[in-house]
Amino acid sequence: MNIKKIFRPSLLKKFLIAFFVVAMVPLIIAEYFTIHKVEDELKSVLNDQYYLIIDQLMRTVDEVYIGSWVSNLQSTAQFIEDDIESTTETISTLLNAKQNQIDELIILILKLTDSGAQLSAMDNETVVELYNQDPEQVSKLTQYTDDINISNYVIRPPVFLPNSDKLYLPIEVPIVWEDGQSAVLRGVFNLNSILDFVSTKISIGAKELYIVNNEEQIVFSNNEKFISGDTLLYPIMSMVKSSLSGKSRMSKIGPFSYNDIDYLSIFAISQYVQWGIIVTEELTQAYAMVEQAKKDIVKWVGLAIILCVIFSILFARSFSGAMRYMTTIAKKIGGGEFDVKVKVNSKDELGQLGESLQEMAISLGEAVKVKEELFAIQAEVKIASRIQQSILPVGGPNLDGLGFGARYIPMEGVAGDFYDFHVLEDNCVGVLVADVSGHGIPAAMISTMVKVTFSQQSSIAEDASKVLNEMNRLLSGKMEDQFLTAMYLYVDIAKKKLITADAGHCPLYIWRRKDKEMIRVKPKGMIIGFLPVINCPIEETKLKDGDRLVMYTDGIVEAANPEGELFNDDRLINLISTH
Repeated sequence: MNIKKIFRPSLLKKFLIAFFVVAMVPLIIAEYFTIHKVEDELKSVLNDQYYLIIDQLMRTVDEVYIGSWVSNLQSTAQFIEDDIESTTETISTLLNAKQNQIDELIILILKLTDSGAQLSAMDNETVVELYNQDPEQVSKLTQYTDDINISNYVIRPPVFLPNSDKLYLPIEVPIVWEDGQSAVLRGVFNLNSILDFVSTKISIGAKELYIVNNEEQIVFSNNEKFISGDTLLYPIMSMVKSSLSGKSRMSKIGPFSYNDIDYLSIFAISQYVQWGIIVTEELTQAYAMVEQAKKDIVKWVGLAIILCVIFSILFARSFSGAMRYMTTIAKKIGGGEFDVKVKVNSKDELGQLGESLQEMAISLGEAVKVKEELFAIQAEVKIASRIQQSILPVGGPNLDGLGFGARYIPMEGVAGDFYDFHVLEDNCVGVLVADVSGHGIPAAMISTMVKVTFSQQSSIAEDASKVLNEMNRLLSGKMEDQFLTAMYLYVDIAKKKLITADAGHCPLYIWRRKDKEMIRVKPKGMIIGFLPVINCPIEETKLKDGDRLVMYTDGIVEAANPEGELFNDDRLINLISTH
């Protein structure tokens, strides 16, 4: 076995290691935290369910029933108080109507505070039944307490009638008339209607439900573990009893143990009666869904890891094979085989990579051809540049009293800038500076035409305007869309006379050194090449010893620095005057 081969790096091995580090380790960690997170979330959901159940129970007791009873009594008392024309008969009628209207209301009594006189309405059938069982039971329901001076409403302690197994709730509301008389309206309500509603209408599954009073006695139970009338022995009763004195509706949830069994419980206190409502369930049942969810997560994550490993091995092998093929193709392309055909039967990223390699091979092949053509063009441009340089005068004519200097720097190897001389008898000379529009080879070719055309004007070199007009006649219509700007000078050295003709070219600058004066010469002539006949006016200037004449093309003043700022005429004038 070749140990080195086993440990030799490969894409498959790197991929598997990377997958384990990047995917499996975080997956295992995520599994651990997910289990705990799911456990916490499920417990939170279960706790929310407990809160919803206890909230529904409390709203049923406090708002649907007792709260509405208080509101009904208060509205009845207010109506009696506001009706200043009410009589004993109308009040009795109202009490009977109200008693018949509310199913849970069995007795409704109005008692005057001063005289103790009473008006009453009652459910005769229920009251007679209670009376037949035990006459004293009825007196428990109708008997006022000694304190009947109340300001708002009072809910008296529930009255339990053992013989009838019924539970009733007395509620008292004050009435005060404008003349100072007062009364108390007492309503007695059947609490068993609440217990019946809780047992039949509210679904809590297998959970235990208890309603207990402040004596730890069970008022209602939905199971046989503890029944009505028993004392609830769960440890949570100590918390319930201490909370009953506060009459707070705040719900409290928590675990407790009883007979070595763990329970989850929630309780809340009614704001109207001394009742605590308790919902409880064994923890094994409450969190059974949590445990099952944890097992399911472990199972599915384990399966996912196995599938990921299998898929990764298959994918890495396929990927590494394709990459080896791509590497071979890339080496061929690097070796200059630009006609290679890339075959990848895939539409995914590998297929796209293959297409990119194919496009790269084609592009490189074309680029090589373009480069070869460019080299050929550059060679031709160099030849053209040497030819163009050869048609330009070297230095200038050797004349008494007049010196020449010239500098030619094309932008692109060749250009359309041109200058030439006509040396005449009697120490006279004609000087031409021209600039063909555009750049490069087309402009350079036209400059050779300008050379030929200018050379034909030696016989008329003394007539500056005619020289430019004749050149225009010969060149017009032969330069395609190009045109030519030019300036021609005729200089008579002996007479110190200068004649300037212009065809849309840059101005001539004369630096008069003795006077420290810059003279700008710019006759307004027309450019060459557009029209068969042009007007090129002349301007005559008297020269002095020491004068410097500067002719140039627009490349000087249009040159720009890296910031895009042009050299411009002002800098040129300053350069001429200081050098």
